[in-house]
Amino acid sequence: MVFAQPSWLWALLVVPLLALAEGWAVRRDRARTALLVARPLWPKVVRSPGAGWRYPRLGLLMLAAAGLVLALARPQWGIVREKIEREGVDVVLLLDTSGSMATEDVPPNRLQLAKTALLNLVQRLEGDRFALVAFEGDAYPLVPLTLDADAIGLFLETLEPGAVPTPGTSLGAGLARGLDAFADKTRQNKVMVLVSDGEDLEGQVDEAVGRAKEAGIVVHTVAVGTEAGQPVPDFDRGGARSGYKKDAAGEVVVSRVHTDTLDAIARGTGGRLFVLTAADLSLAPLASALEGIEQKTLAREYSYRKKERFQIPLGVALGALVLALLLPLPERRRLFDRIAKVAALLALLAGAAPAQAQSRVTDEVLLRPSRLTSQGRKQYAEGNDPKAVEAFEKAAASRPGDPRTRFNLADALYKSGKLDEARAIYEQLGADVRSPLAAPSRYNLGNTLYQKQDYAGAVRSYRDALRLTPDDPDTRRNLELALRALQQQQEQQKKDQDQQKDEQDQKQKQQGEQKQEQKQQPGQGQQQPQGGQGQKQERPKTEEEKERERYEKEAGMPRERAMQLLNALQQNEKDAQKKLQAARQKDAPKGKDW
Repeated sequence: MVFAQPSWLWALLVVPLLALAEGWAVRRDRARTALLVARPLWPKVVRSPGAGWRYPRLGLLMLAAAGLVLALARPQWGIVREKIEREGVDVVLLLDTSGSMATEDVPPNRLQLAKTALLNLVQRLEGDRFALVAFEGDAYPLVPLTLDADAIGLFLETLEPGAVPTPGTSLGAGLARGLDAFADKTRQNKVMVLVSDGEDLEGQVDEAVGRAKEAGIVVHTVAVGTEAGQPVPDFDRGGARSGYKKDAAGEVVVSRVHTDTLDAIARGTGGRLFVLTAADLSLAPLASALEGIEQKTLAREYSYRKKERFQIPLGVALGALVLALLLPLPERRRLFDRIAKVAALLALLAGAAPAQAQSRVTDEVLLRPSRLTSQGRKQYAEGNDPKAVEAFEKAAASRPGDPRTRFNLADALYKSGKLDEARAIYEQLGADVRSPLAAPSRYNLGNTLYQKQDYAGAVRSYRDALRLTPDDPDTRRNLELALRALQQQQEQQKKDQDQQKDEQDQKQKQQGEQKQEQKQQPGQGQQQPQGGQGQKQERPKTEEEKERERYEKEAGMPRERAMQLLNALQQNEKDAQKKLQAARQKDAPKGKDW
């Protein structure tokens, strides 16, 4: 036997106090009665229940209190087997990792933008099966169809341009390998999501689109890049930029997005074309289209849990309480009146009492916080954020001292866009380093501040989270993104300040020239200041020094230290991938490699 809430067992120490309280009350009543009536006259004057019933009643009350405490502790024994069915859609993600995806016409580059968008898509569509295929001149499957979203995220984070040994861009090869990723050919509701800039150097697209249409597979396409385009960067074996790629004629290669190609692929299979921009990485329209597809059963499994047995001690407690209130047994004509009073009292304890303490006890007995939490998680998974917030608020009100209910409430508030309310809860939960929720609370606090564009605060929160979980890859990756965003924000502020300073200097110069023209009159000269010993003035700080001090104050560390930390995070994740890419590309055929 185990207890789901063992902390309630400490309340058993209060049960013996009932006997002490009873003894003290009896002695006090006797002392007061003795002041009014002599003890020999008590049997004739004082009317009181028989002393023989006192101890049985006390024992029943103690038994009722102990049973109630055991019920609140939720004893569990035995195993309950439950059947669980997971429903969703099979989705194969096709990601273009060719050299043209390193183009920086969308910041920071096309591939990084595509990876972030796909991560957001996978996290939103919880319950669907995903597969991941990277393609360039050839296609390479990385993850088969799986319900494990973390596996998809892990491989997405490590992808870099040139991850596939064969250089170039072949949309047809990617589509063909994506068709092979569907293990169950008879299953309906299969979707492919192709993310690329639309450049195709190999052909074979029409054949792959025809195969997808025959198999009943819908292909949605996501275009990354701009129509103006930019030159394609070139990198050496060490990963450092060595210039820009050039074609056979020696001209710099400029990559542009080809939405017409991607639109033709989508229309040919009944899909839609979506354009990815740096302003919106959620792919919300694509997620809505996938959520609108009829869900099919993906997995059937059984879960096992301990069976709740709180009903037994609760029944014993209620029975003992009823007997204690009925003793001593009254006359038959008054028995039904007393039973009615006891029933009314039990109804009062069951929830009719206005007292907050009685309401909380009733909630715990009826498992109301657990049921509300389960309801909130279900609404959260279905994307009904207002209902989830309402359920989590009720669960937190029923169990205000439980940090888990408050953490769930903060997550729902964050999802519904109430960032300030979520931030206040995360700050409180992350303050206690001994709590198991301290690290995830600090991590989510960093995400909240990042959404509010408080990048300096996000950096501090991620660093606080890394102190508790130094090996967490998600925290390290988000810290890297926050540092980049903070650097870009500081650079933009510096540009704005420089522009304002130039405008002020120009304005002051014009005002000085106007004053000079007004002072110069015919026949009069300028009066020169008399010489003398001037006071030594302190050298004003340069803009670079002011910028360095402001960055250190907001980020909590010098800029050099932040850059070292950022480089270390990037280097640890990319070294192994670059070595593997170099080995694969050593014997690759020559030709167009973008």
